Amino acid sequence: MEEDEGSSKVETAKAERSVWLMKCPVVVAKSWQAHTPSDPLAKVVLSLDPLRPPEDPSSLQFTMEMASTEPGNIPKSYSLNMSKDIVPMSVFSETSHGKVAVEGESGT
Repeated sequence: MEEDEGSSKVETAKAERSVWLMKCPVVVAKSWQAHTPSDPLAKVVLSLDPLRPPEDPSSLQFTMEMASTEPGNIPKSYSLNMSKDIVPMSVFSETSHGKVAVEGESGT
């Protein structure tokens, strides 16, 4: 059985793009499921301590600040623990045309 040139089973245009994978609290995941696609979810803030040497891991700190203004007792800021000791993984999605696409790769 032959396939047409343009009918690849997996879209790989973004396969080489570097991505971050994040494990987040359940309350954050539920908040993100209810968001409007055009609105930002959160932003990641990188803080650099200029008094520490660059090779010192504590010289860089990452914080995620939630963009939502949901009522309730939900924290608006989260400290992120960054690790370079991870197993490389690929991120997949389904396109609007029902095809599988590789969105990027972590750990590269």
